[in-house]
Amino acid sequence: MEIKEVITRKDRKAFVRYPRHLYKACPHYVPPLDKKELQIIEHHPALDFCTLKLWMAIRDGQVVGRIGGVVNHKCNELKGQRRVRFGWFDTVDDIEVARALLNTVEEWGRAQGMNEICGPSRFSNLEKQSMLIEGFDHTPSIVSDYNYPYYPQLIDELGFEKEVDYVQYRVKVNELSERMTHLADVLSKRYHVHLRHFDNKAQMKKSGMEFFRVLNESYTHIFNFIPLTDAEINWAIKDNFQVADIDMSAMLEDENGRLVGFAFCLPSLSEAFRKANGSLFPTGWFHILRALKKNKFVDLYLTGVLPEYMHSGVHAIYHKELHKIFLDRGFEYAFTSQQLEDNIAARIWSKYESELYFRRRCYKKGI
Repeated sequence: MEIKEVITRKDRKAFVRYPRHLYKACPHYVPPLDKKELQIIEHHPALDFCTLKLWMAIRDGQVVGRIGGVVNHKCNELKGQRRVRFGWFDTVDDIEVARALLNTVEEWGRAQGMNEICGPSRFSNLEKQSMLIEGFDHTPSIVSDYNYPYYPQLIDELGFEKEVDYVQYRVKVNELSERMTHLADVLSKRYHVHLRHFDNKAQMKKSGMEFFRVLNESYTHIFNFIPLTDAEINWAIKDNFQVADIDMSAMLEDENGRLVGFAFCLPSLSEAFRKANGSLFPTGWFHILRALKKNKFVDLYLTGVLPEYMHSGVHAIYHKELHKIFLDRGFEYAFTSQQLEDNIAARIWSKYESELYFRRRCYKKGI
């Protein structure tokens, strides 16, 4: 077996496409778009302050695993750490392949002066991170990775330990309760907070920079999060707002017009991406457009409020508005974003008919 560094464009394409081969018989794997994955590893603005290395495991001329190593210099400096991250981790069910891949990242990390390895994660929290440990018989959203059940077994055998767990819920879209409606109205009057309305997508895009700056403030307490640069924000605006629906992008503002909270949702694109199989052409774009217009499932991608509103409950205001829209659109289930298991904001799902659907884990180990 050879561990080969990914250097050429041909290698990068093989690196990006390998999971489709590994998961070709898996009904729950959602392949990302190849073009987008290449853009991430070649042009992501976080590369201004991150060092990225990629490798593939080759055996008998075939790719049997892949991995990426990231040193986020900005995060290490802000948090006083010396960490190398592992991400893009995919492998056959073979402990020797997994060991060789992870050892490669560890050795590279030590050479960079690091003393700890953690992951799976990429550049930031807005990228895919964590490993699925519960929910293997469900299909994730397009912003989350799927992995086989043997992955955490390999990680455990290689001496990694849990750092944090994320949870995601599936929430039944039932009729909106009078209690929730009343609560949202009371909180709106108490804190002088109301919804910001948009007439078109262009208006909403103009709020994009403000939206992500609020995200920077509201996510400061989140594990592994560091504030996004303007370049990263512009990347995220282009990435997210391109397919945004103004009716499902709820923003809260105070009496002075200052943005204080947000919720960004989309109809589930998981099945559409499965049909697209890594490419918008020739028919991938059709499946995606169709999913945006007609769907039974909706994903709650990004939600948050400014720290000063963290314990106010004002998020009930946009939950009420989105709930009405979900009912009008005929959605049957909403899937929450990843939330840390001890995040008190997740308590809101107990007020609905909900069930724990996924649990994911980030690991760490000294090197």
